Amino acid sequence: MSSPAQESLLTSYWLVRSRTYDRPVASFQSQTSRSLGQLRLRGSLLALSCLAATIGLWGLFVFTHTGQVLDAMALEGSEIGSHYVSDHARALLSMVSMPAAVILVVTILVIGLLRRSHRRAIWAVVAVVGANLTSQILKYQILWRPDFNITERWDNANTLPSGHTTMAASAAVALVLLSGRRWRALSAWAGALFTIAMGYSTLVCQWHRPSDVLAGILVPVAWGALAVAGGAWRAPWSLRSGTGEEDSGEVPELTTVGTIPVTAAGPRLWNQFIGNVLLASVGVVCTLGALGLGLWVWRHLEGPDTRWQLFGAYATGSVAVVGVTCLALSALVSLTDWGRTRSKHEPRHRD
Repeated sequence: MSSPAQESLLTSYWLVRSRTYDRPVASFQSQTSRSLGQLRLRGSLLALSCLAATIGLWGLFVFTHTGQVLDAMALEGSEIGSHYVSDHARALLSMVSMPAAVILVVTILVIGLLRRSHRRAIWAVVAVVGANLTSQILKYQILWRPDFNITERWDNANTLPSGHTTMAASAAVALVLLSGRRWRALSAWAGALFTIAMGYSTLVCQWHRPSDVLAGILVPVAWGALAVAGGAWRAPWSLRSGTGEEDSGEVPELTTVGTIPVTAAGPRLWNQFIGNVLLASVGVVCTLGALGLGLWVWRHLEGPDTRWQLFGAYATGSVAVVGVTCLALSALVSLTDWGRTRSKHEPRHRD
């Protein structure tokens, strides 16, 4: 005679069985195809959004007289208090070079090989190389800077996007692409901090204007989204068909009712989902703050440039770097499936 608790577990077991393992294979394949299509669509939309935002930054802050004035004010305002952090900023900037780029690509390949995630490693390398090549092509071959007699450079050369920021952001994107589901939010936080530090360093050392840095963030995220759309991550909800995403690291509990083992569904990755929501929240707050500061500076453009206006323009660019970095990386991580983790009886696929 079974107890009510055992009967309840048996009922749950047969419900799960009837809803999953007794389904036709065609049902799983159809569900997986739909999930893969959704993932590709979302990744493509994110990539196009980042590309459009990059062109928009160029059109607003480089192609117009007012935009160049605002960028120039931010560059001049960065001199205020820069002596407190310039030494550390220059030390960080000196780390980024062509040898550093080669070391980064090799490190990505090694990590991918050690984790047996060959597909993700290849896509991460594609994202890093593609992002940095794209930045150089955009800067020197496609985009140009009209001469409004504002820049201090003798050749009035275009500096958007920032190469140093692109390298840092591409490293952050590679870290996110290589991470398993339960580590992606944490990887995005770490990558965001590194990218923000690099972008701010280029501002405070007056190597780049805020628009250059923002574009240097968006280009790598666009490539990261393309990598996801191209298959860097497996389609969500496809775990039951045996083609699921790589290791989640979660092992569910196994309950035995009589002689029947009942595998409980794995927990949802709520902690990672919340971590990504917090990252997005920081991005939204900082972006709105930057918009407010920028509006205040823009309204006072007619009068003479005061110290507060210069500092306001500089603060606008700095806060915008934080906001856009957090929002962009959070958007990339949001392509992750936050559903239930792999059950114990399901096959593991490292790649």
